[in-house]
Amino acid sequence: YGDDVSVEKLECIGHVEKRMGTRLRALKQNLKGQKLGGAKSLGGRGRLTEKEIDKLQLYYGLAIRNNTGYLLAMKQAVWATFFHKSSTDKNPQHGLCPQDKN
Repeated sequence: YGDDVSVEKLECIGHVEKRMGTRLRALKQNLKGQKLGGAKSLGGRGRLTEKEIDKLQLYYGLAIRNNTGYLLAMKQAVWATFFHKSSTDKNPQHGLCPQDKN
């Protein structure tokens, strides 16, 4: 193509979203029965459920869709989801969450 043309590989956002869910489900299956921090497993009530994986997929896709063409904003939105979902009352992690405009 030459030096004047840059080649970008764009992937279908739905495909990327699906891979996220597939990998989370595989991780959950591979760690099934193993105890993590706090003597709890990865799956189960209040942990990584199918419903929670579906939500993470949705938020991951939205972070990409809403920030197409803005890599830093996209990365921040993805990390904001991660930290927001892992936040607790004892350990709030909302530093990357978007600020309310009101």
